[in-house]
Amino acid sequence: LLLPLRLSGARPFSNSVKMRIFINNVDSYVGKALCADLRSSVGQANRLIGTLLDEEFDGREALLRNLGVSRVVARGNEEQYLKDILSCSLVVFDLHSADQQEVELVIKHLKVATLDHKITFVLISSVNVWAKTRKEYVPLDDEEEEAEADDEDGEAREVRTRPQELTDADLERRLPSPGFEPWKYLETLTLALTSKEKLSPHVVCAGILYGNGEVVFNDWFKAAWLTEDRHKILAPGTNYLPCVHVRDVARLVRTVQVKPPEQEIGKYLLAVDRSRLTQAEIVQGIVDRISKPTPVPVVPAKDTEVEYKGTLQFDMIMTPSAPMMSKNFPWWSRDGIVANMDKVAAEFCKWRQLRPLKMVMMGPPGCGSELLCSKLAERYLHADPPHFTFDSIVEDAMKTGTVGAHKLKKKVKKLAANPGKKLPLAVRTKLVQKKLNSNVCLFRGYILEGYPTSYDEANSLFLEQVPEEGEEEVEEEEDEDEQPYEGGAEEEGEEEEEEEEAAPEANEEDEEEDENAPKFALKKTIAPEFVVRLSSAPEACKQRIFEGAKGPSDEKEFLMKTAEYRKANLTQDGSPGTADFFSEQGGTKVLEIDVDNTSVDDAFQSLRVYVESKGQYFNYLKSEMTRCSEQEKQVAEQEKAKDDAEKAAKLEQAAEEQKLREATQKQEQHRRQRLAEDDTALLETQVLPLRQYLMANVVPTLSEGLAEICKEQPEDPIEQLAQYLFAHAQDIQGSLPEL
Repeated sequence: LLLPLRLSGARPFSNSVKMRIFINNVDSYVGKALCADLRSSVGQANRLIGTLLDEEFDGREALLRNLGVSRVVARGNEEQYLKDILSCSLVVFDLHSADQQEVELVIKHLKVATLDHKITFVLISSVNVWAKTRKEYVPLDDEEEEAEADDEDGEAREVRTRPQELTDADLERRLPSPGFEPWKYLETLTLALTSKEKLSPHVVCAGILYGNGEVVFNDWFKAAWLTEDRHKILAPGTNYLPCVHVRDVARLVRTVQVKPPEQEIGKYLLAVDRSRLTQAEIVQGIVDRISKPTPVPVVPAKDTEVEYKGTLQFDMIMTPSAPMMSKNFPWWSRDGIVANMDKVAAEFCKWRQLRPLKMVMMGPPGCGSELLCSKLAERYLHADPPHFTFDSIVEDAMKTGTVGAHKLKKKVKKLAANPGKKLPLAVRTKLVQKKLNSNVCLFRGYILEGYPTSYDEANSLFLEQVPEEGEEEVEEEEDEDEQPYEGGAEEEGEEEEEEEEAAPEANEEDEEEDENAPKFALKKTIAPEFVVRLSSAPEACKQRIFEGAKGPSDEKEFLMKTAEYRKANLTQDGSPGTADFFSEQGGTKVLEIDVDNTSVDDAFQSLRVYVESKGQYFNYLKSEMTRCSEQEKQVAEQEKAKDDAEKAAKLEQAAEEQKLREATQKQEQHRRQRLAEDDTALLETQVLPLRQYLMANVVPTLSEGLAEICKEQPEDPIEQLAQYLFAHAQDIQGSLPEL
């Protein structure tokens, strides 16, 4: 990856002594690219020293070895720190990760220091310093052709324009976006060092950086890799984004480093690639190459909050500076991110430690493979996992609405009337290959369950013919089956469906290797990395199907498919089975699991050990610590919910009991009140005859006697009343009332 840089007529100016190079923050995004391109040049190894962003990083020593860094410079001792910088022939500071006060300190120290050797100082800046520069707009280059087409159609079209190119000659016009004024100030300080003897300052103004794991475009790449439908184009989307691969920035710095004495390189250099891509073209290019190719919606910028929003709304076209326009410049990504999407996507996966998990799992019908495949897919393949069976692939293919889908429906309908018949091998292979060649499977991987079922199917699916030496690969013609199906009358005399061809019988002559026979090799892009074969007795398989596992719908179909599987994989005549293909052709170790004598949990653990035997999968997966923490949290939440439910039930029961007690007390109080009222009524009823008796026989005489006493007021009124009553006892004649 480290190509020696040789400019036309250039000669190494220091081929006997190692160049000492200082790189600020060697562990940063740009710092790693600088180390890759600066640790050697023009046939000599350089000595790299530099600072770290994270000095406490656990893998520090391994990282420094990989970067080729000889020594880490500490910032604690300012005097020694500046002395180390002045000891180098090339000093590089990247404003994307540097502390601005630290950069200002170094620049001002370089201005006043006495230099005993030549020093090249490079400050890497950003196009954000140009973001608010006043731009002029010009018609698109192909506008005249479009105008001619308008005249022919008789309809006027809106004239499309683009920004006028900016070059490093427009340096004085640059206006930074908010927050980047200090960057422009540091650029100015650097350019002011031009008059300093033995010091050669340069500013490298980098476009929007991409590659090596991404920063600005990371969210787009991550969402595409995860097949998440959250890509948005900020309206209008036709704005031009000046971009550059981070390795090309490093190579421009290397060009500055190895320039011959007779060649003059500008002090201010624009580092951008030669593409002229709009925001919409970049987003759509990422989606089309890594995710499911679907149109990305355009949304109002004011309604969307995304990281680097201001940067994504740039509208500038910039011309690379002269060194990058040279035919000798060793471009890494000259034509831009979309044209080099395969390389950039591979870098993204490498730097983000993203590995596709590609697995084939086979076994007899009813072996329970769907449960293990589902658990694996859930564990390693995120939401909407690429977990397929041959039947699901056929169903998806019939829903595409293409000519091929229409033909496939007819074939499947015909096969339904002939149990035991299959689609032709070529058709089966084409369907599965198309699925495995999809972006999702190429980047995230796949779990292919129950297919291939035989050696021949595996051979047809995963082998490809190797072109002979000097023979050019034949470009694939456009497949008519991929055209949209528009319906119409069926043609008469339609060709008969291709039948499954029987394998030719081997003979002695065929056994001799034909030197002129075409050679085949494994298709590494789609071939599985892991192969699992489950074994199970027919009785156990049948029992699983009865308990709800996927499998044949009746006894006849079960026996037929079981016999077919045994014939293709468990023969006694020595003929190779499906698993033999992978071990022979791909050198893949096949994992054997006896599911009759292994629990589901134990089988899943065996699968995990097998899958991670070649290294742990990161792939934006949760770590074991996170999973354990989430499980503990989930258990705690479940226990809390259970306790809360029990407490609520107790409170509800207590409330019901209190309500019942109150109702009982109320009923008892009402009953007592009714009893009291009844007793009073009864008493009144019983007292009524006695009152009548008193009124008739006692009250008249008693009243008169009391009146007499009131008139006379005797000394002994009681005695006198008694005498009065005795004297008049016979005045009232009557009988006792009947009670």
